[in-house]
Amino acid sequence: MMPRSPRRAVTGQPARRQRRGRLRRLDSYIFGQILGPFLFFVLVFTGVIWLGFSLKVIDTAVNSSRSARVFLELTLLLLPTVLSIVLPLATFAATLFAVNRLLVDSEIVAMFASGLNGNALLRPIMLFSTLVMAVVFALTLYVVPTAQHRLKTRINVVKSDVASAFLREGQFLSPVRGITVYLRATSRPGEILGIFVQDERDPDEITTYSAERAVLVSDEKGTRLVMFDGVVQIAKRHEADSVSILRFTQFAFDLTQLAQRARHRKLKPSELYLPELLTIDKARAAPRPLGAYRAEAHEALSGPLYALALPLIAIAFLISMGFRRKGFVGRIVLAAAAAAVLRLVGLAMKGATTGTAALWPAMYVPPLVGIVAALWMLAGRPLPWRPRPAAERRGGPAL
Repeated sequence: MMPRSPRRAVTGQPARRQRRGRLRRLDSYIFGQILGPFLFFVLVFTGVIWLGFSLKVIDTAVNSSRSARVFLELTLLLLPTVLSIVLPLATFAATLFAVNRLLVDSEIVAMFASGLNGNALLRPIMLFSTLVMAVVFALTLYVVPTAQHRLKTRINVVKSDVASAFLREGQFLSPVRGITVYLRATSRPGEILGIFVQDERDPDEITTYSAERAVLVSDEKGTRLVMFDGVVQIAKRHEADSVSILRFTQFAFDLTQLAQRARHRKLKPSELYLPELLTIDKARAAPRPLGAYRAEAHEALSGPLYALALPLIAIAFLISMGFRRKGFVGRIVLAAAAAAVLRLVGLAMKGATTGTAALWPAMYVPPLVGIVAALWMLAGRPLPWRPRPAAERRGGPAL
């Protein structure tokens, strides 16, 4: 066997450098083809999902007579949670859009005709999906719990502001469960003209207060609603004709416990970081089921995997079935349906884990099955990047 000639080695190195340079340019091109649609879909999906998540925040801000600044602060704290949902979906939609356009414009056909294989197409898409997955991991493991804790704390501060909850004219309000308040008008700051308060917290009786005038007082002793020239009616729940009426010239209704009750709360699973979610026991989890904390923990770990699984599904459905001149609308619909089913099954697995904590491994099944199935589809058929039999090559490519 003769040794390789120096000339052949020298000429091979420029060829390899030229090929690597061509692959880098192709990677940059495909990366750019995905990035534009990705940003567009992020904006669209964020707007839609953010609006749905903001409805409760809007209701809280409006009912508490808060300013636009407070509303903006609360809605911005929702953004990390929304992005953790949106980014995998936007990556899927952008991949579907970009690959479909490359197919329709015959750019993929030209790429394969130039001697490149399917890895040249798959590599930049996988790189983009991996970057998105890393961002989603950062969101779910740290940013989302931090934002959720601040959001829940801020909402409770807003709800526990007794003055904002009470000083609203002409509306029946329920600042806390079992308390209904109505005031006719306000004059000076903190002074109320015509007030009605109904307290149904006692399981045995209903107490109703009405007064011509009232003042909201807050000091180091707490918060009190001082009513003047009014009536107290006490009705027994289980005695139809038992009503006691008491007139007063001045009566103080203590609101301190209402404010403290709103401030002291148990943290929800979405506010805790991963180590605490994985180590919390039943005693600390009560009254919520232990599965709610385990489900939240493994959703933070399994959710980012969809940023890799969904784009692979998009590529598999568009590429693995060969090329068609009539378009790829049917395949796009099938890919979207498969992605939707995969995500819905993942949500169902999270619900099952909430009920039974031991089912947490099932939460990893949908994204992993999606990845394996997509790779199997890409590897299981004679794709343009795989060698075809000689007889088939003589017959020409199927377009």
